[in-house]
Amino acid sequence: MAYQSGFGLPANVLFDTERARRLFSKKWFFAGTRGDVPRPRDYFTFEIFNDDLMLVHGSDGKIRCFVNRCAHQSAKILKSNTGTSSASLVCPNHQWSYSLDSGALRGAAIMGADFIKSDLGSSSALHSLPVREVAGLLFVCLGEQADDSDMTEIESILGPYIDDFGLAKGGYKLAHHYREIVPANWLQVMVNNRECFHCQLNHKGLLNLFDPSSFNAMSSPGYEALFAAAVQRWESLDLPWKEQAFNLNDSCRVARYPLKDGFKSITFDGQYASKKLIGGWQDYDASTLSIWLNPNAWVHFVSDHIATNWVLPIDEKTSMMYSSWIVHEDAVEGEDYDLDHLTEVWRVTNAEDVHLCNSMTRGAMSSYYKPGPFADAEQFCKQFCDWYMKYSG
Repeated sequence: MAYQSGFGLPANVLFDTERARRLFSKKWFFAGTRGDVPRPRDYFTFEIFNDDLMLVHGSDGKIRCFVNRCAHQSAKILKSNTGTSSASLVCPNHQWSYSLDSGALRGAAIMGADFIKSDLGSSSALHSLPVREVAGLLFVCLGEQADDSDMTEIESILGPYIDDFGLAKGGYKLAHHYREIVPANWLQVMVNNRECFHCQLNHKGLLNLFDPSSFNAMSSPGYEALFAAAVQRWESLDLPWKEQAFNLNDSCRVARYPLKDGFKSITFDGQYASKKLIGGWQDYDASTLSIWLNPNAWVHFVSDHIATNWVLPIDEKTSMMYSSWIVHEDAVEGEDYDLDHLTEVWRVTNAEDVHLCNSMTRGAMSSYYKPGPFADAEQFCKQFCDWYMKYSG
């Protein structure tokens, strides 16, 4: 079935992993933040298309991406999801070791003293993938010839909104990381993420944080008053607030939303998530700065933490969903923040979405499936599908 703009993706597109691989080999995808690997030797592992990759914070301060497989017998080098490595990346199988900064082979005892200097030893480095960092956000591409124009434009659009948080300069730590194998097609997860009409029935906890008219192109006198008061506050703090919704660049959207009056953070009870403020905030602000990134992520900045969510394809019917919570580097668990309280909103909300996306995937597998039309207010679903078809061919 041919794709028609304004409708969902046909099954032959949804379940075409080669098309998805072409996209991830052309376009930069979100793979975490500097807060996920804040210190030298910190690492973060992830999967895409059943390939194991790792982000590694080098001793030189640069963050790189390597294939998480030894050049000797392909054993996985880093087995944990996150952590801190030794001074070299060491394979647990035969102890081949690699440089954190280049991926070059540093040691292979069983191969003899001269092996490292040989042509074969020199060619036994870890395979690396290109990485771009934008204001502390980390992007990876599976191909070597990714177009940098997206990153340049994303930086110019997002920079004024997130530079104040200083994520690229450090001062943060990973409070918690969670990942889950999701029995759903990754494109269905992203289409679900690009609208919130499903929220009223399925995310009642999340909507308790916001005025009902915050999303879905709705408005009400109450929300207009709440937003006007928030704009006055943001402008007094010299904070940009006007939404940039894929209009200057087709890869990102950014918006600042007010939380309900009295809310300090993205928590179900509205209380602070951490006692340590971030991003230059002098007091808790009832707002969230939210960004959405094609092809695979949504990130929320508040005055005391950063919550990141992203999804990557494993196969045509399975994806991996990642979430991390970043806090001030001086925040102490049990004193400044409680992990359950910090993480509950997105743990609950994402779990609710998993059920919806699994249902959508199973529906698309039916012989009766045909793509349905998007409403005008589902413009970001249409934008995502058009974007995917434009760049994945």
